[in-house]
Amino acid sequence: MSIPIRVSGRDDLGQDFVAESRTVNLSRHGATIILKQNLKPDQDLKISLRRRSKVADFRVVGRIGGESDGFVYGVAQINSEVDLWGIGFPPTSDAKRVVGRLLMECAQCKYQEIAYMNELEVQVFQANQELTRPCEKCRKATLWRGARDESAPPSSPLTAAAVAAAETAAGPQPATVGKRRNTRVNTRLLACIRQAGFSDEVVMTENMSRGGLCFRSAKAYVSGSPIEVAVPFAAGGANIYVSARVAHVFQKDTDNIHRVGVAYLQGEALLRPA
Repeated sequence: MSIPIRVSGRDDLGQDFVAESRTVNLSRHGATIILKQNLKPDQDLKISLRRRSKVADFRVVGRIGGESDGFVYGVAQINSEVDLWGIGFPPTSDAKRVVGRLLMECAQCKYQEIAYMNELEVQVFQANQELTRPCEKCRKATLWRGARDESAPPSSPLTAAAVAAAETAAGPQPATVGKRRNTRVNTRLLACIRQAGFSDEVVMTENMSRGGLCFRSAKAYVSGSPIEVAVPFAAGGANIYVSARVAHVFQKDTDNIHRVGVAYLQGEALLRPA
């Protein structure tokens, strides 16, 4: 999720700086940000949000890579009690009941919170694109919808053609899902699969459970490969990606389509733009 920020601190030469920047990813404990300055690990930074008049202290964890407008750094928030981002992160213990993850916004007060959805909630959201859930700010149950990444362009490279291709690959809905340790739900939601070195792929889920999901694709995935998955997925939305691995790749059917089983890994979810 790209949020405009102001960063102040000292670079690796000891020179003070104040820079306008943006986030790339957000998590419960910090973020990745873009800066043109050279920084060293363990340097202290102050990050502020003009829209919320909030300031928090951060520590540079290290450089991750680069983009066209600067270096990408991982930074950790020093005092977790400061609510810099204005986003509610649920307790990690709640992740055990998760089937879908989505950054949602209260229609009344506009408070944003990561929603962990169980099997029933996923199906309700699929049908209505909204949920009724409690809001701690409004102190009552309110209507919630998927939040958008305001920095995302109005048009997305993930066009209707990509969605149509995902629907075609998905084929007919299976009648049964068999016996599993985690109950699977036959539900069709758009998901996005990210894999290092490859283009993102929009797919349609065939079924989902608390441990993973299954989809069909013409792309040849390799069992054991690390991936990231966002489900539900919306182009231009503030999508939540979680670490996963390709658990199974079933044989191609007559249309040269693979059935791919995905298992979630334990780890922190990241908010990333579409």
